[in-house]
Amino acid sequence: MAKVFLFDGTGLIYRAFFAIDQSLSTTTGIPTGALYGLTRMLVKFLKENVVVGEDYCAFVIDVKGGSTYRKQLYEQYKAHRPETPELLLEQIKHVGEIVEAFGIRLLKQPGYEADDIIATLVKRFKNELEKRKINEINVVTSDKDLLQLVDRNVSVWRVERGVTDVKKYTPLDVKEKYGVMPEQIKDYLALVGDASDNVPGVPGIGEKTAQRILQEFGTIENALKFKQRLPEKVRSALEEHYEELELSRKLVELDSNVELQIELDELIYKGYEKSRLLEVLKKFEFSSIIRELQLTTDLTKEAKYSWVSDERELKKLLERIEQTKKIALDLETTSLDPYTGSIVGISIAVDEGEAYYIPVGHKGSKNIDHATIKEFLNALLSKNIKIGGHNLKFDLKFIHRFGYPLFTPSFDTMIEAYLLNPNEKRFNLDELSVKILGHKMISYEEVVQSSLPLFAGDFSYVSLEAATKYACEDADVSLRLHNRFYPLLYSNELVELYEKIELPIVEVLAQMELNGVYFDLEYLSKLSTEMEKKMNVLSQRIFQIAGESFNLNSPKQIAYVLFDKLKLPTVKETDTGAFSTDVEVLETLAQDYEIAKLILEYRKIQKLKSTYVDTIPTMINPVTKRVHASFNQTGTATGRLSSSEPNLQNLPSRTEEGREIRSAVKPQKPDWWIIGADYSQIELRVLAHMSEDEQLIKAFSEGKDIHLETAKRIFNVSDEFITESMRRIGKMVNFAIIYGVSPYGLAKRIGMDVKETRKMIENYFEHYKGVQRYVSEIKEFARKNGHVRTLFGRKRDIPHILSKDQNIRSEGERIAVNTPIQGTAADIMKIAMIRIHERFKAEGLKSMMILQVHDELVFEVPDDEVEKVKNIVKEEMENAVKLRVPLVVDLYVEKSMA
Repeated sequence: MAKVFLFDGTGLIYRAFFAIDQSLSTTTGIPTGALYGLTRMLVKFLKENVVVGEDYCAFVIDVKGGSTYRKQLYEQYKAHRPETPELLLEQIKHVGEIVEAFGIRLLKQPGYEADDIIATLVKRFKNELEKRKINEINVVTSDKDLLQLVDRNVSVWRVERGVTDVKKYTPLDVKEKYGVMPEQIKDYLALVGDASDNVPGVPGIGEKTAQRILQEFGTIENALKFKQRLPEKVRSALEEHYEELELSRKLVELDSNVELQIELDELIYKGYEKSRLLEVLKKFEFSSIIRELQLTTDLTKEAKYSWVSDERELKKLLERIEQTKKIALDLETTSLDPYTGSIVGISIAVDEGEAYYIPVGHKGSKNIDHATIKEFLNALLSKNIKIGGHNLKFDLKFIHRFGYPLFTPSFDTMIEAYLLNPNEKRFNLDELSVKILGHKMISYEEVVQSSLPLFAGDFSYVSLEAATKYACEDADVSLRLHNRFYPLLYSNELVELYEKIELPIVEVLAQMELNGVYFDLEYLSKLSTEMEKKMNVLSQRIFQIAGESFNLNSPKQIAYVLFDKLKLPTVKETDTGAFSTDVEVLETLAQDYEIAKLILEYRKIQKLKSTYVDTIPTMINPVTKRVHASFNQTGTATGRLSSSEPNLQNLPSRTEEGREIRSAVKPQKPDWWIIGADYSQIELRVLAHMSEDEQLIKAFSEGKDIHLETAKRIFNVSDEFITESMRRIGKMVNFAIIYGVSPYGLAKRIGMDVKETRKMIENYFEHYKGVQRYVSEIKEFARKNGHVRTLFGRKRDIPHILSKDQNIRSEGERIAVNTPIQGTAADIMKIAMIRIHERFKAEGLKSMMILQVHDELVFEVPDDEVEKVKNIVKEEMENAVKLRVPLVVDLYVEKSMA
């Protein structure tokens, strides 16, 4: 027997909008959070409940604009609802594309709400149940109003959690949930009203009272007929507000007589056409759904992939490249480590669907030797061929290691995708291929499988046929993506940032990763022993206070000792209801209780020991005896670099314990030095420039201590009364402004009352009026334009600044204030790194840039280059860009990074 499914599209898209991350968008700037939630719900529901060719489906939505009969009946109907967010309106206009791509009929009728159309269809189709062999009508919604349609032939599926978790309501389910039967829902809603739709209801009658009235009398008519049996208070309420009650009944009653030109046969669900659905899902970049539905196409079917077998064919390839002037390049290697791995082959795409593979190190195959490859690459560079690819930093490291000529990439699709949508998290080639092209790439596992039984551990054992298809696809997909991304960079005014900062920094980071960082392993070993001793002393004292030994790594056991045994005051609970022992709790307790202070100290040392002291020795490269971390360009939405494997940007600050860790970073050679160069308060200087605040500009131009200046203003005292503690608070207030910290957040950080911190921020803005104006104007700009930019044009979309949810909106406002400042500082640092790298190359220096830790650059420098490097670094960093205030760099020359 067939079923009918009627989707309340308006309710579902609203539900999805508020349930899904509102910052989601495509590389072309289309917001997609609500669309993604709706699509995810449709995929799951159709898969689990709807039979193709047998069941019937319709997706019903409101028509925006115009008047409905309810609005004519009661002008205040839905009047309290806020305007539909612009971000949602942008997505609603795309709903039809998605719904119809799934093969579902879209219905709408001017002057009527989706609920009324659904009620009309239910009434009409109920008359055809037996004739059409339909045994059930189903309504899918997030709205409780439609529960009044439920009966033995009609079920309502309500989305109750997220966007895909639906509960099916039968008459008994309605009774269990609301205490009334479906046919009583209309009266129930009329009694209690509905704040979201501004249905007045009867003042003084809540859910419980409404349930009791209807359980006893069945209907409102009967309750009024036998009103002498009602409690006096309830009777008075019904009598006094009878007009509101009648109005409410009319407002909540569904109109089942809408004139619709639609027949049931027109709603038969025939499934979706794969190619049409794929195009729509590609438009909105729903890669996970494309994969789930197995909609991917094979772009390589018509492609021309071949390998280069000798120097004659390599010469032909060079001639072909000269015709195109642009190629995508990709290396295949035996390892991810350029010091232990080797190059197996090079793939080059000269056009979409045309790529070549040059074998360099395949087992049992004829390879092109390295000397010939070097000549080939030199020829490419001499002819000004544009060379790009995906994540070329990896390839450049191998190119450098094997003595091939280095080059600045002409394009890198990983960076292109990132610049277009920095809020995204994944920029790997496989993901972008599905998302943008709808193409599923061959996996490494598939390549290995195709090369069995000859495969013996790395890519050099892969057959030439399999390697060619796999490697050429990489280059081909990179070129296809670039051809789609580059015009978008132009339309988003990102080309200058891309070509002058992001592409040149690739070579710099490749070199920095190759340089690596030297750690004194003997020193770390001694430090580990000392820390172990400190932890033992601390644990013994903790156990002494507690009166027993326990596991200091167990929050549960710590909570038992602190709160059950020692009866310390509880501060907060975890999500599971247990007493929390997190840092915030322990810091609060540490003010009065020694044991909490000792546990904090124990945890701090333990974390340093496990994260750095004991872990770094395991990451030493066997060839270089150094640590080679990765520096990621696409790891943060603001443009800051991030670091991984290990995260050297997270090296502890210059506290006593932090210095102990940083002291392990030393020159590998005895006659070399560590030079550190740290931008002084760069983000505050950027704030001064962007806000044009006269007081900030004056303070920085005169070389004043900006934290002391702020402390004077927020405490309203003169220089002689400022203490170090007050200056520290001034510093925290300065950064609170940059990072958008609220008075409450600031109060938590400095242990003061919220009223005090609110007054501090007020005093700050009273003095720095330009900053106050900047904060106000940048928020308004973000609200109006949906994005903010750095000084160099880096763009970040902030759609959630328009959210109705205050927490989400506040986060959007914080991002709007912080991103232009932090992003500009990051861009300035990248410019400085590029210029220093070029100077080192031009002057033939042996010195190495080894680390970037946000505002600090670290170098390893031979004794005879110290003065020259100091001058170069200071000159290039301080002159990377001209701001309204001077950029100042603090230098140190030491035998370690402490």
